[in-house]
Amino acid sequence: MKVLHVQECPSWGGGSVQLIELAKGLVSRGHEAHIATDPGNELWKRARAAGLPLVGIETRSELNPAAIGRLAGVVLGRGIDIVNAHAAHAHSIGLAAAALTGRPFVLTRRVSFTPRDNAGSRLKYTAKAVTRVIAVSEAIRDVLVRYGVDPERIDVVYSGTDPAVFQRADGKDVRRAFGVAGNDVLVGKLANRYHSWKGHDTFVDAARIVLESRDDVVFAVVGKRTDDDRMEELVRAAGVERSFVLAGHRDDVPSVLSAFDVSVNASRAGEGLSGAVRESMAAGRPVVATDVGGNREIVEDGVTGKLVPPADPPALAAALLEVVEDPEAAHRMGAAAAELVRRRFTVDHMVERTIEVYGRALGRD
Repeated sequence: MKVLHVQECPSWGGGSVQLIELAKGLVSRGHEAHIATDPGNELWKRARAAGLPLVGIETRSELNPAAIGRLAGVVLGRGIDIVNAHAAHAHSIGLAAAALTGRPFVLTRRVSFTPRDNAGSRLKYTAKAVTRVIAVSEAIRDVLVRYGVDPERIDVVYSGTDPAVFQRADGKDVRRAFGVAGNDVLVGKLANRYHSWKGHDTFVDAARIVLESRDDVVFAVVGKRTDDDRMEELVRAAGVERSFVLAGHRDDVPSVLSAFDVSVNASRAGEGLSGAVRESMAAGRPVVATDVGGNREIVEDGVTGKLVPPADPPALAAALLEVVEDPEAAHRMGAAAAELVRRRFTVDHMVERTIEVYGRALGRD
């Protein structure tokens, strides 16, 4: 089977990570995985390093005739069997190319925001040329059904993580770099980059409340733009500068997560199946997460972590104090979290389930 994956990649993030892992998994199982994206971006570089065949296109516009024509030519010239798009502009471009060439089209949706309410967007999701839709959580599936997508065309395929990468990581150097004393508790929030809906302000406000009760807790935010003026102002306004680390972008995510004693997801909305949550759990860390999107599908309250309402700093602070003040329970939750990821949320599971979806799209079921 030959699959053409289409994705824009303005910045490296969880969706691109999943695409590379999926492509490598397909190749290891005897399939071909071609990747179409903007030449020179981070996805292009990493796909080339992995030895994956590439197609250079321009994705800044959803209606780019040159990109559509280029993809259609590749589909026919390389004998592509199926087109899978992984982001908004890629959706439009890939759908048009698949329709022109008569190939099955699969859309992967990774966020639980409701798609735009306009005729063009609804056409993209409900057109007959959309053969299958992959939702990376039940929460996304529910959003799409309410939006008008035929539930019979939607498959839930959870995003995957390689647990071994996180289980063998060591966070000692990260804790030293963050200035965390030996017995201090490190509570961290990882996001691929700063977004208003990621709830960094909620995290900072919760930190202020926790620090009123305990002075042995250090808080850290990690990800692009988490060390900029906006974050500095949030921390300064809350008066928690002495106990807060603005780490910015780091490439050693497994070590960062292994350094955390507790990992926080404070998003207000939009989460599909959070990579930071999944990876934190793979590292054996208890997670305190807001009950939005697909978070409750991976965080079982009181078993693998804690769920709290979104945009509620006192509730987040109370949950953090509960976890911090009971190390034995925190250890049990972390162990249960790691076991759950090994059982249900691995890259292998994701690849095998995606292959099943492709089989349905090709009429092989």
